[in-house]
Amino acid sequence: MMLEDKTPRTAMPVWVRKLLIPAALGGVIGFAAASATMRFVDSETVDALGASALFAVMVALFYTLMGLAVGFGAASPRLGARFLNVEDADELREQKRVLIYSGAAMALWGIGLLSLALAAPVGPVPQGIALALGAGGLLVGGVLSVVAYRACDELMRMAHLEAAAITYGLVVLVVGLWSMFAHVGQVAAPAPLDLVTLFYVLVLAASFIVVGRRGMLVIR
Repeated sequence: MMLEDKTPRTAMPVWVRKLLIPAALGGVIGFAAASATMRFVDSETVDALGASALFAVMVALFYTLMGLAVGFGAASPRLGARFLNVEDADELREQKRVLIYSGAAMALWGIGLLSLALAAPVGPVPQGIALALGAGGLLVGGVLSVVAYRACDELMRMAHLEAAAITYGLVVLVVGLWSMFAHVGQVAAPAPLDLVTLFYVLVLAASFIVVGRRGMLVIR
């Protein structure tokens, strides 16, 4: 007669499942993407992009990878619940439309910024194509973000509005101070690409501030 093993099995800690593993996977994917980009940047095709373009490339990769991760997680709730910070797959199913549109918007913004960072004459992307991808990604992503906002519940709409208000304050503070110091010759004036990249970064910063204040960064 075989005895049933009643030894309790310890479940994987939530911080390992929702923080450590996703962080490790994200780090590997991000490192691979960054390495591939840097090899491309260091190739003979590209002539010294400069610090502004390189920083824009890193921000663009973050947006693109984050957008793809969110979109993939929303499209496949069972898999997405394993690496996105949600209670379970049902929560992803409820927010599927919002997350897919949001993920697509982030990916488009990232692709648009990447094309601008690699634009000619220092990059391999023709200026017309870079402008079309940059402006098109910004506009289409903006439309998708509006669609996602309208599909949100009241709580998430308030969070969006709060993030927008904080973004406005950060833009006035950071861009305003930078412009003032540049005007009196204390620092170099921001290049156009610097301003575009800065807008992307400040939107992210404002979003993290809002979700942190609302307790949404707590591992679930």
